[in-house]
Amino acid sequence: MPANLPPEYIEAELRFRAAKSPEEKLAILRELMALVPKHKGTEKLRVELKRKWAKLQEEVQQHQKKQKGGRGPSYDHIEREGAGQIALVGLPNCGKSSLLAAVTNARPEIAEYPFSTFRPTVGMMPFEDIQLQLIDLPPLSEFTEPWVYSIIRQCDLVALLIDLSSETPAEDLMTALEWLEKARIRVVGHTAPSLSVEGAGTVKRALLLGTKSDVAQAAQRVQELQSITDGQFRVIAVSTVSAEGLGELGKALFAGLNVVRVYTKKPGQPWRKELPYVLPAGSTVTDVARAIHKDLAEKFVYARVWGSAEFPGQRVERTYIVHDGDLLEFHE
Repeated sequence: MPANLPPEYIEAELRFRAAKSPEEKLAILRELMALVPKHKGTEKLRVELKRKWAKLQEEVQQHQKKQKGGRGPSYDHIEREGAGQIALVGLPNCGKSSLLAAVTNARPEIAEYPFSTFRPTVGMMPFEDIQLQLIDLPPLSEFTEPWVYSIIRQCDLVALLIDLSSETPAEDLMTALEWLEKARIRVVGHTAPSLSVEGAGTVKRALLLGTKSDVAQAAQRVQELQSITDGQFRVIAVSTVSAEGLGELGKALFAGLNVVRVYTKKPGQPWRKELPYVLPAGSTVTDVARAIHKDLAEKFVYARVWGSAEFPGQRVERTYIVHDGDLLEFHE
């Protein structure tokens, strides 16, 4: 059976042959892998492209080590910033980079072909008076490098993107979950009471984002995703074309992080709006004091709370559990 390669593939193959560096070759190889038709006549070609991919990855790593004096760039850990770290995860061409560009100031590479993302891109998404850290990761596939899963294990929340323009969104979801399972990562709904699942490896809270919701049948496919997960995951439909759902995204991600914002003021002084302390849900007044300074956590006797307390300025003890938006005043 003939391969019937499109003209774009031939043009990309010529650029691949002319490329000098391993990094350049690897970038063009991503295009080739996306352009090659998937049928019996291209089976051998696709196998050969995968072999070249593996070999070039090794060359790139060696090349980077030489440039950095024996130490290549490490993506295994990204310093956490803002109120929480959220990993954008999904299959090729699910819209991760477009979403990052739409809600942050980051400028990731966006392309129509798969595998255009091959290193992490970080952006800060404003939500009310805080910032959320979003990380655009390479897609889940047989080519996913180990560091991608390392970042997913360390993040605070997984935003699992499913392309609603796909004819098989439920199948795509199951494929994405299978790739995570193979890396011993299991995701649960963001309201799950516990992250302890026996024999599950790493368990992370997750939201499902149905991207490209401006297409026909998007609402039906959202329902399909909700049905296949038995309502365990919250599914949020978003579109970077129509902006549908983008205004609600920050609130949904913040809720998924399972954290609270707490404000403070000094006794006898009016409250001046400042950046809040962000702590895990279920934190106590003592935890807030410790976040301010360890000495305060040891010395304060009680606190007064405005917000979740029964009445404004109510005196509470050290074990009082704070809620999102509470204002605290510490007394020694």
